[in-house]
Amino acid sequence: MTSLRMAAQLLVLPILATGLSSCGDPIDDYCESLSGHQEQLTNTLGEDGTGGLIAALPIFEDLERNAPDDIAKDWKTLTGAISGLSTALEDAGVSADDFENGEPPEGVSDAEAKKIADAATKVSSTKTQEASVRVQQQARDVCHTSLTL
Repeated sequence: MTSLRMAAQLLVLPILATGLSSCGDPIDDYCESLSGHQEQLTNTLGEDGTGGLIAALPIFEDLERNAPDDIAKDWKTLTGAISGLSTALEDAGVSADDFENGEPPEGVSDAEAKKIADAATKVSSTKTQEASVRVQQQARDVCHTSLTL
């Protein structure tokens, strides 16, 4: 009986070790993801204001998925706010570039304009801005990567 138990342990240990070694460090994985997106993110955010922010949403969502627990909530705050604005614009059939001096283009109803304005307010809210600062600080401190949002 003892030899069977020992044999089972000898078979299971290498399998467990292989499984554990294939799991990367979540911080390292996140930093690698951040570094891998850095150039694309810089180019995308270099676009015109809100349009660039919305264009960067898929990158932000990927970073949110890879974010370690200590910064995940902040990424969720950022992506949620930007996603809400993107949805409001899509629902109205316009883009951020269609606005002139903050005025919606013709054909946007008052209700749609309000929804867009509310979503834009959420993007620029203190809560979202503070989350952005924490994400950027964490990128510098932990990943040694500059991230400008």
